[in-house]
Amino acid sequence: MSSIKKKANHLAVFKRRTKDEDDDELSRSVILGARKTGRLNLSSKGLSTVPDRIWSINELTEEELRDLHFELDYEPEEERWWEQEPLKTLNLSFNSLTVISEKIQFLTELSTLELHNNLLEALPPEIGSLQKLKKINLSDNKLQNLPRQFFMLDELCELYIKNNHISTLGPEIGDLVMLIHMDLSCNSLSELPIGMGYLVRLETLNLCHNTIKELPPDITSMRSLKSLDVSFNQLETLPPLGELRKVERIMFQSNNLQEFPDISGCSALTVLHLDNNNIPEIDPQRLEAVGHLKKLTLQSNKVEVIPEEIIKLINLEVLDLSDNNLSLIPFCIGILPNLKQFVIDGNNIKNIRGDIIRCGTSRILTHIRQTVDNNASITTRELLQPSANNTIYPDKYVMKNTKLFSLTGQNILELPEEALENAVEASVVTIDLSRNKLSELPDKMSTITTVVDLKLTSNHLTSLPEWIGKKYQCLQVLDISKNHLQSLPSSIGCLKYLRDIDLSFNRFTELPEAIYDVESLESLIANDNLIVKIDVSLLEKLKRLAVLNLSNNNISHVPPELGNLKHLRNLLLSGNCFKYPRQAILMKDTEEILSYLRNLIPQ
Repeated sequence: MSSIKKKANHLAVFKRRTKDEDDDELSRSVILGARKTGRLNLSSKGLSTVPDRIWSINELTEEELRDLHFELDYEPEEERWWEQEPLKTLNLSFNSLTVISEKIQFLTELSTLELHNNLLEALPPEIGSLQKLKKINLSDNKLQNLPRQFFMLDELCELYIKNNHISTLGPEIGDLVMLIHMDLSCNSLSELPIGMGYLVRLETLNLCHNTIKELPPDITSMRSLKSLDVSFNQLETLPPLGELRKVERIMFQSNNLQEFPDISGCSALTVLHLDNNNIPEIDPQRLEAVGHLKKLTLQSNKVEVIPEEIIKLINLEVLDLSDNNLSLIPFCIGILPNLKQFVIDGNNIKNIRGDIIRCGTSRILTHIRQTVDNNASITTRELLQPSANNTIYPDKYVMKNTKLFSLTGQNILELPEEALENAVEASVVTIDLSRNKLSELPDKMSTITTVVDLKLTSNHLTSLPEWIGKKYQCLQVLDISKNHLQSLPSSIGCLKYLRDIDLSFNRFTELPEAIYDVESLESLIANDNLIVKIDVSLLEKLKRLAVLNLSNNNISHVPPELGNLKHLRNLLLSGNCFKYPRQAILMKDTEEILSYLRNLIPQ
């Protein structure tokens, strides 16, 4: 084949996309659909340029103005210009765009902008004009920085810039104070600016696969943070993280950490990944107040000893200590009641045979629990041995170390007085009496005044004592679901630190009046009751309420004023007998449901 033919054939296969072809993607029917819905999806269209008509899509052309018919009865439904929606969602992802025009400033109503998986190297400064923008996805492009005007997007809640070439962030990032989710993973960041501490609403922060060596000390100001991922970086030191009271997941694997992080105070933490670091020991003091931890991975470190204080992690389900420098497995591992996966291979364990270790978690724990450690003040056998009446009472030693008083699933009718006295002496902070047959709480229980978390789910309670709000002044979490309750004592309103209450699967016909006095309340779960109405005027008193679950009740009317509770992040109303809002509305996210309700409020 001649070179001319080869060249012609090459052009036939790799023909460059023309501007006219890009513009043709925005046909009249597509424009009409976008005007009707406020959404325009041009994802995966092979675009190399943005069709020019997009920038003026909210405006009628001269031709359209000429052709307008003002006789409403004859106007085709799809062309009713007076019903059009301004463009709010624009999806240009998975194309080959290299430039975004400065004309983007004309899309003033835009709230969602999808530009991920393109070839963008820069953004126009005019993007800062999109004052209603709440979500922007710029992942998988070639961006090296963000224009200064970008940080004027005051309403931005979600920012995704994964897999770009960004090497620096200025302190202006702290101006995006409405951010809730931010993904800066897979970039070239070597440091973070101090200003990030101003992002106090941030719930998820992903910084994995960068070259960051340290975190700014003001990261602890992010009090709403729930997920922090700084894995696959070059972290060497960390600030104390105890102020992150709401953080649930921390990922620090594959870094250069030299010590166990200071997580004391991270009371909501459930997952902590520290694999592939240089940590020589687990600091027992830093296990304080992380009793909700379920997963701890320390694979490929230099840990030499498992501290006995590990017993404080009463909810631990996964513990991975493989490939460390351990030689002994302490008997306290056998006391952990919820441990399901204990990985210890790759160590030189001397007190348990290799064939037992190779058999896995179940065999290891069985062996430990059958072994009596004569040097310990309590043996695992004594702890787990049922008493004469087949009830396993918590041991004083265990309660002192775990700060937990648990009698779950014992089918008991009343609480033993001696166990209550031991709980007082141990200053327990968590009481778990779930899955029993309690019909009332004894007055003796009121002497345990250190309680922070009280679980009473799945009992036969018909009432709660008045002392619960007077004596349990530190209470933050109250779970009284699956009982026979119809009311709550007025003293509940005195619990000034109560954050979460679960009233589900009871017999309430209305939300108890005392609830509305708990100003600190953030989560109110009341599904599967007999509640018949929603009192918005009272709910407005709960300024911090973020989660409201009223599903599966007898609510016949949803007041539009409920839409004014803009602080709600999770509203559940399905399974009630009202006609509006319809199921299609309820399937949308909370913000859209609230917006829908607000639009129903008479002007």
